[in-house]
Amino acid sequence: MKPFTHNFIQTLILNVATIAAIVVGTVQFLVRAYKDNNGDEKVRRVMQTVLVFVDNIVEHGKVYFADPVPVAEVVQKRSKRS
Repeated sequence: MKPFTHNFIQTLILNVATIAAIVVGTVQFLVRAYKDNNGDEKVRRVMQTVLVFVDNIVEHGKVYFADPVPVAEVVQKRSKRS
């Protein structure tokens, strides 16, 4: 191989390996921090808070934007004598 191509390939491999090592280290750190800090419970509490907030918005929306229910009129039959 030519020297330029050889150096380019070596540099490319080193750069890819470095980026892969950074990604793996970051993911391992995040997973360990999630497990050590009781991440499941924190996610559950955040989800519950968000769902309560959305439920409150929906309930208020029902009150303000609800159309009144139309009432059907019943036609009274008239007798033929009247």
